[in-house]
Parts: sequence; C-alpha cells; structure tokens
Amino acid sequence: MNFTIFSSTSSYDYSGDFTIQWDDTPSTKQKYFISPEKWTALFVYVIVFILGVPGNALVVWITLEMKKSVNTIWFVNLAIADLLCCLAVPFNIMEIVLGYWPLGLAACKLIPSILLINMYASVLLLTVISLDRWALVAKPIWSQNKRSVKKAYLACLVVWVLAFILTSPSFFFRKTDKGNRVNEACVLHFDFSAEYRLKIKKCIAIFRFLMGFIIPLIAIIICYSVLLKTVSERYIKSSKTVKVVAVVIIGFFVCWFPYHIAGLILNSASPRSDLYKSTIKADPFLISIAFVNSCINPIIYVLMGHDLKSKFKKSIQSVMRKVLADEQSDSFDSKKTKSSSETKNTNTYV
Repeated sequence: MNFTIFSSTSSYDYSGDFTIQWDDTPSTKQKYFISPEKWTALFVYVIVFILGVPGNALVVWITLEMKKSVNTIWFVNLAIADLLCCLAVPFNIMEIVLGYWPLGLAACKLIPSILLINMYASVLLLTVISLDRWALVAKPIWSQNKRSVKKAYLACLVVWVLAFILTSPSFFFRKTDKGNRVNEACVLHFDFSAEYRLKIKKCIAIFRFLMGFIIPLIAIIICYSVLLKTVSERYIKSSKTVKVVAVVIIGFFVCWFPYHIAGLILNSASPRSDLYKSTIKADPFLISIAFVNSCINPIIYVLMGHDLKSKFKKSIQSVMRKVLADEQSDSFDSKKTKSSSETKNTNTYV
C-alpha cells in the first residue's frame, strides 16, 4: 500500500512539496522528503522560538513592573502579540515535520489564526504609536491635556478587537480535511464552486495586503513626514522613542512584505507559470520570515537602549527599562499649569 501525504503549512493553504511515503511491506520503511526551503524554515522557526519567547516574556515582565505610562502600554501590548505568535511556533514545526495536522479542528482554527492576530495587532499598534508621536508634535496642547494611560488602554482594546474581527474569516472557515490524503490537513475551506473559491481567496489576499500592510504603511509615512517637517532633525536624532519606534516599524514591514507578495502571486498567477512554481516552493521560508518579526523587538530594545560599552556594564533589564520608559510623562506632568506658549516647547520631546 503506497500513499503520499501533502503538507499544507502555508497560511494561504497551498500544497507544499513535503511528502511522507509509507510502504506496507514486511520491511516497512518510513521516508521523509523535506525540501531545502522547509529545512531553512524549520531553522528559522527554532531561532524565533528560542529568542522570541524569553525575549518578549522579559519585555512583558519589565513593563508590567514599571510605572504605568503611555509608552509602556504600547510596548507591553506589542510584546504580548509577539509572545503569542512565538508560542505558536512549535505547532508550525510539528506540521512541517509530520506532514499533516494531528491536533483536530479546534487547534486548526486557533493556531493559524494567531499569526494573523499578531500581524493585525502589531501593525495597528504601530499605527497608533505613530499617531501618538504625531499628536505630540502637531497638537502639543491637546496631547498635554488628553494623552493619558486610560486612553492608551482604550486604544489598545480597540486594536485587539479590530485584530480579532479582521482575523475572524480565517478562524471560521478553517477546517480539517483529508481530501485525497490519508491524514488530515488544516486548510481554509469554502463551500462554493471551485471558480468562486479562487475569487474569494484572491480577495482575502488583497484584503490582508491592504489592511495589514499598505493602509497602515501610508498612515505611518504621513505621520512621520509631518513629524519631520514640524521639528528639527536634531531633536529627531536625540529622541530615543522615535528612533526605537522607527526601527521597529521598519522591521515589521521588511519581515511581512515577502508574506504578502507571496500571497498575491499565489492567488493571481497561473499554477503552470514559473513564477507560481518558484513562489510556492519558497512559500514556507517566506512565512517563517514573517515570524521573525515576533522575536526582533526585544533585540532592538537592547541594541538601541545604550551605547555598546554601557551594554556590557549594565544588565539587559536596566537597558530595556531605559528604552521602554515614557520620556513624555515627566515633561507633561511638570507643565500642566503652564501657558500655551510654554507648552509649545514640549513638542521637541518626540
């Protein structure tokens, strides 16, 4: 008895080239064929898990122990989103190694959705942070009076609700399916005609690209363009929060860009085309690159927290505390009773 199991490790549910072959003879042998791209993806996943889980857990712990400020609320929510994504990594590794989904329907709906929740929550939080930076510069008086920890919590709640809503189609339409396989695969399944299914998947890929990449990117670019025009370059360079947030934003879009482009190609190009074949071959690796975004933020905080000489003298915890602190809070608290002309001077602290 011979059969082949095709893996569906992609978030877009494309069949990969990983197969498990069984030969039901007296000398039964199990053969695994994993492509170089999937071996590379496995390596990336291991690194993401090793660095991401303790790194993001440390950020969460440090920020929860610090005095509550708007900045710490932004950073702790980013870390929670990344930590959830890193905790889902072992399931991706398991699916690649086994070649099928052994955990049933509930896990099939939950685990793949975590990556999308991370994507939407992270990009929406980065957009909110950019708007916050813009408001501090363009609307200093309003920020002085309205910017508060309570409103930051409310903004994060809205972000998480939107992230769950935007992820809900993937959650509801995921199911375990054998198809022509012997074991189950976790796939997106629509009870429509084949032609209509292709249109829906194409629309989903475009929607993810717009809502999870293009629209937030445009909003962030506008915010920082206004910020750069409003204050001098000297103050931009001297503000640790702006520099850290800018690097985090760049890291997000660099890591997620290949994921979105692959989704658009695989939902629009002909399966017979060379572009489609090369993209589907690289797809497992491109998805693993998206996961890299979930482990790099703690590294960014440490590298940008102080100069290299001080890093060796100070603990990681103290460096992170310096980066995650809200450099706005003290200036706002001390100036609440001052005139608007004095308040305008606070717009240099961005």
